[in-house]
Amino acid sequence: MEADKRRIIVQEIQQWRKGKLLPDHYCDFLLNLYADRESDSAEDETLPTKPNRTARAAYAAAGAAGWKWLLFFALFSLFFLIVLHFNAFHPAMQIAIPLLLTGGFLTIGAVLRPRSETAGMAWTGAGMLLLVGSVIYLMRLHAVENWSWNVLIWSLCAIFWVVYGIWQRIPLLHFCGWICLALVYSLLLNRLADGGSMWDKQVYWLPLAVLFGWSGWFIRRWSKQACTVLLAVCALLVLMPEVTMLVENASMVWLQGLFVGKLVIGGGLLFLLRKYWIEWVA
Repeated sequence: MEADKRRIIVQEIQQWRKGKLLPDHYCDFLLNLYADRESDSAEDETLPTKPNRTARAAYAAAGAAGWKWLLFFALFSLFFLIVLHFNAFHPAMQIAIPLLLTGGFLTIGAVLRPRSETAGMAWTGAGMLLLVGSVIYLMRLHAVENWSWNVLIWSLCAIFWVVYGIWQRIPLLHFCGWICLALVYSLLLNRLADGGSMWDKQVYWLPLAVLFGWSGWFIRRWSKQACTVLLAVCALLVLMPEVTMLVENASMVWLQGLFVGKLVIGGGLLFLLRKYWIEWVA
């Protein structure tokens, strides 16, 4: 059917709708049928065949200016020179390079997120992984194995994750920051309090869980995402006494029973109070 005849039919169907000659759902069906065919035929007549992604990339590379090729190879060479001579740099420069690269990755991620959430999160995740890998590598390179340095460095990383996660509205990064701080707190307890008994561990962890739960309830009006993260951290901190003891001695049957019992009781409380906490996070 020719395009002109389709346009006439579409106009007639619209007149039928206005005059109530046919029910609306019949008119919608007919309009979708003929309008789609008209648009498809118009695209087929006016638009050329689109090349695939590989062909478009090849065309873009072939049409790139000479300075772009030089810039690409210069950056590529600079990257390999930095990797090959990284250990010979001054420690200050060794710290500055990963920080600059991480900042660049995070900036690109923040710019791309409004247009593409997947691309933005990919760049942000790559930046955070680069930061973690750089910290681990530099600590091993300079033999920084003292527990106090570990506490300081990982605390700074965790605080950065929490702040950046809240600022950029990335709940997973926000959650990871609090988990890292919990691990640092566990390291401090193991070092300064020498582990402690089961009851001591409950005293060390449960008040923190209550604090996070109350904080989540308090900020529910301003940020549902932050409220969800804090409640999740609260639930995790409730189990941390048993988790730390299981890490030390996982073969204790009564400890396994206590851990499972807490899970069952916690699940029951979540079910009974579901109307409240779902309202907070939804």
